[in-house]
Amino acid sequence: MSQHNHHVILSEAASLELGCNYSYGGTVNLFWYVQYSRQRLQLLLRHISRESIKGFTADLNKGETSFHLKKPFAQEEDS
Repeated sequence: MSQHNHHVILSEAASLELGCNYSYGGTVNLFWYVQYSRQRLQLLLRHISRESIKGFTADLNKGETSFHLKKPFAQEEDS
């Protein structure tokens, strides 16, 4: 598992993409977590759900072995 962006600074309403690649030939279970200020770690997305939570999406691309987190318009509360 490798994450491309460790720290990202964006202006509000800018698009966001956090890259994540994996190297495993078997069945994968991939998740994105979020931790807001003064809160516990929370599950944000998992690859099997194909849902959008708070505007975030992530699509599993088996050909590129990637699971990039995306949001078209960043908001201050995403910090």
